[in-house]
Amino acid sequence: MKTLVKEYGFGNKSEYFDMIGESIVNGNRSQAKEQFLAMDKESRKEFVKITNGCWSDGYEWADDFFINLI
Repeated sequence: MKTLVKEYGFGNKSEYFDMIGESIVNGNRSQAKEQFLAMDKESRKEFVKITNGCWSDGYEWADDFFINLI
C-alpha cells in the first residue's frame, strides 16, 4: 500500500481510497476495479469496511461490487 500511495503522490492511504471513490462517482468502474485490485488484501478489506454503507444515493451497488472483488 505504501508503494501505491507514493506512486500517486498521496500523503496517506485515505487519499488513495478517495481516488477509488472518485472513479466510481465518475462512472469509471473499470478504473476503480483496477485501483482496488492493486491494493493488498488487507487494504481492500479496510476500504470495504470504511466505505460500507457510506455511498451516496445511486451508488449503493458499490458495496457489493467491491466485496465481490476481495
